[in-house]
Amino acid sequence: MKKITIISLIILFIVTACKENSQGVNNNPSTTKQNYSNLTPLEVVNKRMEYFNEHNYEAFIKLYNTNVKVYTYPDKLMGTGSDRLDFIFKSDFENKLVAVKIENQMDNGPYVINHELVTNDGKETKYISIYKVEKGLITNVSFVREF
Repeated sequence: MKKITIISLIILFIVTACKENSQGVNNNPSTTKQNYSNLTPLEVVNKRMEYFNEHNYEAFIKLYNTNVKVYTYPDKLMGTGSDRLDFIFKSDFENKLVAVKIENQMDNGPYVINHELVTNDGKETKYISIYKVEKGLITNVSFVREF
């Protein structure tokens, strides 16, 4: 009887593991681990600004959750995930023609709101940027810009 119970448990374990893998569950820590930090939301956003001005894309992107949602305020979804950030920022970082200056800043819990002046190839644009930071990573950002 004990042999049947042990064999049943082994079969159940194998079936469960196969089912999880077939559903796309990724248990590989090297691909699922994120750079969660102990920084406050304000510190995370200020690090973002620092890396932005240094054109350090690798450090910049690590401050974002891989499933970040990017909006044009109030609720127009521009895209989701790191690939969307690549599209928005990577070429500007490579060209090193972009810089940001924080004019005003406030925070409340997980939210940081910046009044930013972005200069790109000599052209200035004012933004209000609203960042939501959870577990040390930016999970949502909404941009309000002048047109």
